[in-house]
Amino acid sequence: MKRFFLVLLLFAMTTLVAQAAGNDIVGAVTNLQPGMIVVKTDAGQTTSVMTNDKTVYMKWILQKPWADGPRTDERFLGVGKRVHIEVAKDNPSVARTVWIVVGRVGY
Repeated sequence: MKRFFLVLLLFAMTTLVAQAAGNDIVGAVTNLQPGMIVVKTDAGQTTSVMTNDKTVYMKWILQKPWADGPRTDERFLGVGKRVHIEVAKDNPSVARTVWIVVGRVGY
């Protein structure tokens, strides 16, 4: 039964990521300024995205301890951290959700 729920969860996450992947920014943070995050993408390009009071920060927990909870704030973000940023549909220069990868060694 646990496997079924795990497979169902993975399927749902894959579907959500695939739908949002068109405008997402994935890479490592190279610079942080108030209201702005600069990311070097996996493709080697550098891009920046603006943040505002509606931007949500979440932990993308890949290894134990999963019980930490996914919610966080901009103070958890730092230079060198790996991120997956979902941009706003109406304004792709503004971050809607910033997923901060936690627990992944080497990428």
